[in-house]
Amino acid sequence: MKFLLFTLFFMPALAMANTEYCEKHMVRSTRAETGDEYALIIPGSKIKDAGSWSPNSMTPAPLTAYQAHLLVSDWAVSNLPKFDGIEIRSIELVKYLCFAGLSSTEYWYYVVAYNPILDGNKMYGAKNVVAVLMSGEIIDVKRIEHMEQN
Repeated sequence: MKFLLFTLFFMPALAMANTEYCEKHMVRSTRAETGDEYALIIPGSKIKDAGSWSPNSMTPAPLTAYQAHLLVSDWAVSNLPKFDGIEIRSIELVKYLCFAGLSSTEYWYYVVAYNPILDGNKMYGAKNVVAVLMSGEIIDVKRIEHMEQN
């Protein structure tokens, strides 16, 4: 009886709290040479809108690594205009874990690391990474603002 009450009343509240938490889900973070901190934040609502997929389904991914590569290369043209182009360093297929335990539905995305190129030289940096959702949406890193504690 107690389990039934817990299931009926508290699980929906727990799921809602988890969904709100997932709106600011930080999947990667890094510190730049300047000391500034950056994070790759994938909101749960965006990953859900992009659609579910699992390698266990034995079906092709809605977006291939090649397509992610092309999308990021095109994204760089308008989002990194001072550079001549980019070199893709890696493409990683990653499972979104924020909903783990509350849903059997799986969501996956790509993390693409790149080096901008300027005058033929690769520019290395800690924040040269984006996420590519299965919908093709690209999410860039954001600077993390920390609150000062009194």
